[in-house]
Amino acid sequence: MLRIRADSPSYRDLEKQALQIGRSLPRTTLGEVLSGRRFPSKAFLLAFVELCGVDPAAEPTWESAWNRLAVRYKADVRAEPRPGAEDPRPDLSRQELRATRQRVRELEEEVAELHAASTARTEASRRAGEAVGRAVEAWTAVADELDRRGERALAARARTALAELAEAESAGAGAGVRTAAAAGAGASAPPPERTAAGPVPGLVPPARSAPEADPDAAPLPGRVSGSLPAVWNVEPRNPEFTGRDTVLADLRRRLGTGSTGGVQALRGVGGVGKTQIAIEYACRFASHYDVVWWIAAEDPALIGEQVAALAVELALAEPGTDTATAVAVLKAHLRGRNRWLLVFDNADDRAGVAKWLPGGPGHVLITSRAGGWERIAATVPVDVMERDESVALLRTRRPELSPEDADLLASALADLPLALAQAGGFLAETATRVGDYLALLDTHATAVLTEGSTGDYRKPLAGAIDLSATRLARLDPLGLAVVRLCAFLAPESVPVHWLLAFGRSTAARAPQDHGPHTPGGPLAALALADTDPVALHRGVGSAVRLGLATSTHDGVRLHRLVQAVIRDQLGADAADVRRHARTVLVQAAPGDPEDPATWATWARVVPHLLAVDPGGADSPELRDLACDAAWYLTERGDSEASARLAVDLHTRWTAASGPDDRHVLWAGRCLARAHREQGRYEAAHLLYEASMPRSRRALGEDDPQTLRLAHGHAINLRLRGRYEESQRLQEDTLARYRRLLGHDHPHALHSANHLAADLSALGRYEEARELHEETLARYRRVLGDDHPDTLRSANHLAADLSALGRYEEARELHEETLARCRRAFGEDSPHTLRAADSYGTTLRRLGRLDEAHRLQRETLARYRRVLGDDHPQTLRTAHNFSETLLARGETDEAHRLQADALEAVRRVLGADHPETLHAARHLALIRSGLGR
Repeated sequence: MLRIRADSPSYRDLEKQALQIGRSLPRTTLGEVLSGRRFPSKAFLLAFVELCGVDPAAEPTWESAWNRLAVRYKADVRAEPRPGAEDPRPDLSRQELRATRQRVRELEEEVAELHAASTARTEASRRAGEAVGRAVEAWTAVADELDRRGERALAARARTALAELAEAESAGAGAGVRTAAAAGAGASAPPPERTAAGPVPGLVPPARSAPEADPDAAPLPGRVSGSLPAVWNVEPRNPEFTGRDTVLADLRRRLGTGSTGGVQALRGVGGVGKTQIAIEYACRFASHYDVVWWIAAEDPALIGEQVAALAVELALAEPGTDTATAVAVLKAHLRGRNRWLLVFDNADDRAGVAKWLPGGPGHVLITSRAGGWERIAATVPVDVMERDESVALLRTRRPELSPEDADLLASALADLPLALAQAGGFLAETATRVGDYLALLDTHATAVLTEGSTGDYRKPLAGAIDLSATRLARLDPLGLAVVRLCAFLAPESVPVHWLLAFGRSTAARAPQDHGPHTPGGPLAALALADTDPVALHRGVGSAVRLGLATSTHDGVRLHRLVQAVIRDQLGADAADVRRHARTVLVQAAPGDPEDPATWATWARVVPHLLAVDPGGADSPELRDLACDAAWYLTERGDSEASARLAVDLHTRWTAASGPDDRHVLWAGRCLARAHREQGRYEAAHLLYEASMPRSRRALGEDDPQTLRLAHGHAINLRLRGRYEESQRLQEDTLARYRRLLGHDHPHALHSANHLAADLSALGRYEEARELHEETLARYRRVLGDDHPDTLRSANHLAADLSALGRYEEARELHEETLARCRRAFGEDSPHTLRAADSYGTTLRRLGRLDEAHRLQRETLARYRRVLGDDHPQTLRTAHNFSETLLARGETDEAHRLQADALEAVRRVLGADHPETLHAARHLALIRSGLGR
């Protein structure tokens, strides 16, 4: 072989040439053979000789050499001691050595004789088969002619003779005879399916009329539940396997539906547990199969050998049969039978798997990180574990973990099974506390995710991620650039059009703008997106195929642990890549956060914005985006999240840029409004009081930032009960807005709406009604009927009409406004709850007490759930509801509710607040009715 090998092609070229002609010559096997670590089969050696350009007929010595070596090799293998065992073979004397060599020669001669006899028998069998075939054709023609003439009895006798010939041949004649005779007799049944002792050894029984379809069917007859089939090469069951019952039940149901569900692909990111689910399925349902064969499919070039090995195991092919022949025989065999399961594990190449699928009524299970299986398999998505499953898995590996600590770990690891197994191993092996582990995970993700026993997983998570990233760098640098960029965003979907926009802007940058997008940088390949947008889509597909990302309906998502490892890999480049991730978000800015049309986009942007740490940014564009995001959160009713973001921005930007910076003042305004919506009027007041003079001094009286601060400050003054101060400040603000922006600008309309609310609070209802009517008309024209500010203004106007005694007009407007709020914002939105509360008051004034009671009771319950028992708006609704209870004669209930509300109002708003005083007067009225 070495002489023939001298001038032949490379291992890789030999492997490719073999695949092109339907042969198998894996370069790994070739290397082992040439280095003496593996003895080749005759078929392998013949393929090697031919592909090296040597005519086997011209070099006949190769076959005789192989025969001699094979005998010696097999004798050595039989005599080889087990690893670790003492070698029982004694040293041979010269005489014994001569006797052994003589025995080897005798064996070689016997092998040659057996080979010649086998060749003769095969030729005789072939000739006999041809003769019987000709006889069968003749008898079949006779039987058909008898049928045509109506001689049914004679035709039946002819076919009976053919069947007897098939039976006789099966007892001793060659395979060719059996096949021909059986075909002519019309007998499609193969050798007997079972003997008294069970199935025919080595063969899968033929398919029954209908494949088993019941997922909960009992084991096969004669098999004990949980027993393994005779043909089985699956690795041992994982004793720590936890959960996944829903996935396994769904998989069994799908596979049990017959041929339409016979091929299923478990698809998910690396480390999500696809292989473990496949092993568990095979073990759990082993007694339902006669054959279960596991095929490592990561390298398509090695699949054929493993499929051919099943043909050998089933005694359908001799060892050394070429792959193409063995696989063809196996496919034909399996297509006519059921109760077999093939598992193609870790397959990335659909075409590389498709050509090996046998078809037929058996089952095929594929595990893959890649998509695109729809044409050959039904896809079963595999996501991370449910939280209770994650907690159970962690406590299986570390029983002393408390449920609370296990939940913390599962949350930090985002329920990824491999990470959970590894964390459990790390804690058990190193006696690390959960808090310390979480701290290490934040600061040294790669190091932590490299440590710890992985149980039955093949490699640690960090190693698996690093291996995939290395492969992606080689196969598709653009895909790796996408992964690196997304590693600094949230573990949520990143729309591909964001990446395309960033790629175009990257290509347009001046050469002197150095950074990770410049030649050689970690994002350099993204410049290709400008000239070849399809390349970016391919890059996303490559990242998904290698398990570093998951595809979504319009983008790509990375698991948070994948992100952590990729960030660690970047080292000194990390800061620059984060800066460019921020640029991606600036370019995706949704627009006006007060416009509901932008809210869907804001909902996608905000998680990514929080991930890029806007508090640490000095970019004016990113700071603009962050302030708008805080405002959006308040507009959507999430003032808690808005306050958290605004506090971080205000604190860190103040330290970096000083208290008079425009963005610091903007963040302060966002925080003050969030406090106001939370009912924390005093905290908001302190911020407004500190920011107003700074903004006037630094930015000017008429600067938009100053005017918006003044507008918010005036609203907060009214909520604190300082109605006259609020009116004066809002009047000045409205005049400035109208002079600078015009009467129809949304900011001017906001100011007018709240000035009318001030007038209403002062009891000047007619003036308030007039201003509200004018403002509502402008809102409808400028912003539309369903805009939140339009609906807020309509609610204010309806309250004015109700206060003026124009109840029916108020009811109609309230009813319309509440219906629009429910449709646009949902039942629990602050806009909807305020509209429902006002409507309930009008219904009470109309005497429609039952309707008012139902609506206010439900609204109070929602307020308590959404805002809490002590929020000022909850307390206002409780006060209004107590008035309805009193009107219905439910005096005791009204007294209890109002007494509780008054105590809370005094605590929240203070004893001197107008609302506190009004609540006290109402409680006194109730008590007087009770005679107290």
